Amino acid sequence: MMKIARNPLVVAALSAALAILLTLGLGRFGAYMVHAVAIASIGALSLNLLTGFCGQINFAQAALLGIGAYTAGVAGNAGWDILALPAAGAASLAASVLIGLPALRLKGLYFAIATLAAQFILDYLFKFAEPITHGVSGLVIEPMTLFGHPIQSDQGYAAIAIVVVAITWLTLSWIRRTDLGRAFLVVRENEVVAQGMGINVARTKMLAFLISGFFAGIAGGLMGFTARLAHPEAFGLSLSVDYVAMIIVGGLGSLPGSLLGAAFVTLLPEAIQRVGEAFNIADLLAAVREMSFGLLIIVFLIFEPRGLSALVMKLYGRVRLSRGPSERPQDSVPFETKLQPNEIK
Repeated sequence: MMKIARNPLVVAALSAALAILLTLGLGRFGAYMVHAVAIASIGALSLNLLTGFCGQINFAQAALLGIGAYTAGVAGNAGWDILALPAAGAASLAASVLIGLPALRLKGLYFAIATLAAQFILDYLFKFAEPITHGVSGLVIEPMTLFGHPIQSDQGYAAIAIVVVAITWLTLSWIRRTDLGRAFLVVRENEVVAQGMGINVARTKMLAFLISGFFAGIAGGLMGFTARLAHPEAFGLSLSVDYVAMIIVGGLGSLPGSLLGAAFVTLLPEAIQRVGEAFNIADLLAAVREMSFGLLIIVFLIFEPRGLSALVMKLYGRVRLSRGPSERPQDSVPFETKLQPNEIK
């Protein structure tokens, strides 16, 4: 019974079922916030795989999301049903190949600058490839259909987004435990050492980019369906910066941190707006809202570079210590960030 309870598949299925049941009881705004956080979580998980696990900084995340949104829109309008989502993932995966082939010959900041250039190029294409994207007016997207039934409610989109989060989580957790996942960590720590251990560094980085791009495309497809519009302004550089903020605030190399960071960065502007409306200082707090992401990144880099996931683990450890020596935790560092010597092959 205990083995079943600890099975990741069972835990993910039960957690997703519980989250969906709770979401069905929410109003329209609550369901909207749930699917906004869930979609951001998918994008943050995909970026954390590339940046947190494999050490490759990517500023083209918004462009990959945009490709997913436009592809899902075109496929959905053509009647592809739920297959529009994997089509969106496949399109972003293909774009990752085009970006990755030249960019992965570079390292560190040079790689980051190459992805930044890719972001600007794709942003330009979103505006001027009018036969596909409809230019600056944007592509209007019909409601998603699931086995022929159109989804009209925010609760329905929230339920689908939660299921996709669970699938993404399970997939990345499984990859983390494979030889490929361990190779990601070795490449992140030292590419020279990785080459010395017989790891094909370029192939490993490319695979991380492709997997990350696939899930980013699916997240973009969900963004397009929920917004009912794919617009160039929605996938600019600022969105890429938001996703970098999510994984830094949540915790680099931490799957739970991706969810925490996505929730924090998505809900923080809404919380600031609500506080401003409550105290009639909305205009004053609007400026704070714009600066909050930058300030938060600086604060986390100074005081807790491992992010919210590390803070949660510290609090959990203190609670266990307060219960007695027998409850002392073995380590407060998230297991995803650790690389054990016997894991290196």
